Amino acid sequence: MSEIQHITGCPFCLNADHPLVFFASEYFRAIYNRAPILPGHTLVVPARHVAALDDLTITELEHIMVFTRKVNHIIKKLFPNEGFNWTLQDGQPAGQTIEHLHLHIIPRTEGDLPEPGDWYPKLQASKEKLIDSFSRPQHTEKELLHITEKLKSAAISNSNDFQS
Repeated sequence: MSEIQHITGCPFCLNADHPLVFFASEYFRAIYNRAPILPGHTLVVPARHVAALDDLTITELEHIMVFTRKVNHIIKKLFPNEGFNWTLQDGQPAGQTIEHLHLHIIPRTEGDLPEPGDWYPKLQASKEKLIDSFSRPQHTEKELLHITEKLKSAAISNSNDFQS
């Protein structure tokens, strides 16, 4: 891949060695959500700045599922769970608030919410309920870096478990 295009000021335009990236490939980065809906809530973002799913190349599309499955395995090491919700908001009408495509991975356990779909109303179009809402409690920078370091360690210890 040629040089990765980054946009100044975009919170998801991160190099693979950025302190908030706990797992990276040529095409994608995994970062822990600053304001998780549930513990383990992680974002998979393209390495290059793209706003929409249609902007991904065929190669990127071929890699996103494999990368995300690897991220699931890493998350599970630190945040044991029984399943995952994956959600991708493609465009502002779908609730996308940051114009850099990102896939939310939300680990789930039995009884974590009153009903399994209770996280979904957070996608509604009010600022308090958006999945990317800045009104949810946020981790401090120190907390975020601590979780990221633990996830990096889980990624390293899990590297032999990954299947292509």
